[in-house]
Amino acid sequence: MQMNSSPPRRIFAIDSNSGNIAIPAAGNTDIIELDVSQLARLALEIRNAGAQAFDALLVLGKFHPDGAYVTLLSAAGDFTTPAGIVVDASGDLTVLGAGATGWLILDVLAMQKVKLQASANVAGATSARVFAGGS
Repeated sequence: MQMNSSPPRRIFAIDSNSGNIAIPAAGNTDIIELDVSQLARLALEIRNAGAQAFDALLVLGKFHPDGAYVTLLSAAGDFTTPAGIVVDASGDLTVLGAGATGWLILDVLAMQKVKLQASANVAGATSARVFAGGS
């Protein structure tokens, strides 16, 4: 009998924090960083809890613990036309509207960490909350 030598998968669910994360209109703000080194799939729910739309949402990945983060997804088409690591998405998350919720499912098998960054539009700051789960 042949034994399966693949490592066991862990299942996790995480909330970005107990409240909302402030997202200013200038620059990209880190909203969550996750260790995905033992996951194959990652599901994210992103809630724009503020009064302004996003004008950016970036997904960054790290492939080695000592490596740097690289931008993996940042354009509307990255989310609206799933390909590569994007299994599926609810739509264009780069312009997630005020009070809206979007979701994203990623293939993260080859990654160590994933980080989300966001920016609010020029009309003012907003806030977000992220829920993640994976196996």
